[in-house]
Amino acid sequence: MRGSILLALAAACGAGNSSFGGPSNGGGGGTSLDAGVSCLSSNECPTGMVCDEFGMCEAPSSAGDGGVPPETEYTFSQPASTQRYFYVAMTAQNELARIDGQTLAVTATPVGHTPAVVAAIPGSDAAVVLDTTDSAATIVRPTGVGDNVVTLATQPNMNRLDVDPTGRYAIAWFDLDSTQFGGIGSFQDVTVLALAPGGELAVDLTVGFRPRDVQFDAAGTHAYVITQDGVSAIDLAYATTHPPTIVPPIPVADPSVSADDLEVDITASGAYATVRQSGYAGLRVVDLVANPGQAWTLPLASEPTDVDLSPDGTRAYAVLRDAKQLAIVDIPADAIDPSGIDIVDLSDATLGSLALSPDGTRGVLYTNATLDKRLTLVQLDTPGYPHVTWPLQKSVRAVGISPSGGSALVLHAKVPGDPSTATSFDQFIDESYGYSLVDLASGFAKLEITPVDPGAFVYTPDGGKLYIALGASNQLHIANVTNGIVTIDALGSPPTSVGILPDANSAFVSQTHPLGRVSFADFTTDAMRTVTGFDLNSKVVP
Repeated sequence: MRGSILLALAAACGAGNSSFGGPSNGGGGGTSLDAGVSCLSSNECPTGMVCDEFGMCEAPSSAGDGGVPPETEYTFSQPASTQRYFYVAMTAQNELARIDGQTLAVTATPVGHTPAVVAAIPGSDAAVVLDTTDSAATIVRPTGVGDNVVTLATQPNMNRLDVDPTGRYAIAWFDLDSTQFGGIGSFQDVTVLALAPGGELAVDLTVGFRPRDVQFDAAGTHAYVITQDGVSAIDLAYATTHPPTIVPPIPVADPSVSADDLEVDITASGAYATVRQSGYAGLRVVDLVANPGQAWTLPLASEPTDVDLSPDGTRAYAVLRDAKQLAIVDIPADAIDPSGIDIVDLSDATLGSLALSPDGTRGVLYTNATLDKRLTLVQLDTPGYPHVTWPLQKSVRAVGISPSGGSALVLHAKVPGDPSTATSFDQFIDESYGYSLVDLASGFAKLEITPVDPGAFVYTPDGGKLYIALGASNQLHIANVTNGIVTIDALGSPPTSVGILPDANSAFVSQTHPLGRVSFADFTTDAMRTVTGFDLNSKVVP
């Protein structure tokens, strides 16, 4: 099935019915919602309610209307994939399945007893998988005639795996917030894995209390374990050539401040950390190398609702929603002397979150805390930081910018209510799900109304095409960014994630299926091929 998803007005209007609408887009019956309704962001909840951490609408804990709800950032998961191969762990079969994106040949490799967490190794077609029962990490490398397999011991019940951008090292650790596995792992141990062929080894280290995140510098020489009490900076080459040791955390905030109120980001150089604290109108910059723990506190006009680092790590962008400003902080110069901070006046825009282009030359500002139908583009590489604000047909939930930086995908928020009962065109649009393709040169936006909420998405490497998964409707949308044309591929099962296999010239969409299912779409022709069943007796369907 292929065709446009743009709804025709005639199809949306029911004959002999005074209400404006058509088939229900899953919005429920009517506009009245109570606490306990599921949500993705606070703008999907009734007035005066907020979306809690469990994705449910609830009344704010404080008296009054609770003010403007916090910004919600969305992170979209990616399956384990390399330039050519798609990897998936078959936990019940104790195997790792590898699907060749060119030939669709499936190889199943034994990797322990309960493999579940898989990560691709950058710069190669290899992958590494965690096994909790065996307390092990298995590195799998395709050889052309099979797989080369190396197994390394880890700490028990590790459920997170992060690989450095160069593919030389990985960190296995226990994340208390993760739903992977059922056992409780160490709150202060991590396993450093050396991944270089022929030099594979594992070393256990003790870090700060309760790891929450792992980041790397751009060179892949250091890992930074964000813990409840600071940042444990690991020299990866040293760690993997010496016995196990303790890597104490570098404090990044006052000990009285809850770690739940902190957002910590490491610059690309690894030399500094930026720290955003909930409720505090300022930003902290912490030295991690020259004088570990030295901190500078930069007062700002209002609390930052979002902080992003430039790709080269030399700048921090702090979005000041209440002050309607964007603060641009050069690191470390403006930390040492805050008088150099540039302030962009955005009083003519609505802001709260920032999406940066991959090259860091432009940023898109928006808010998903209120139902606001605008985007603001800021030129970050131009003196004076000129900006322009464009109207949209629907309010914003999240934004993703293409690899080329020339376009953006806007996932829209849905106003509570059933569009089939709408009495006006605007109400029908507001109560429907949808997304827009936005040209960042002109601001032109192409709106697509969808039957369910758009989910995971991915661009082709050149940014020319966009693949969007629509779970409950069993659809994959393929958008041609150049001409705005959207085609729909009907899938056999609900899609869960999408990704790119550059060497196979295709995108993939993994799906929920008892035997496992993944479909591959050719970049050029959009032709779809599907593999069902990830064991050696897999079935391939054109």
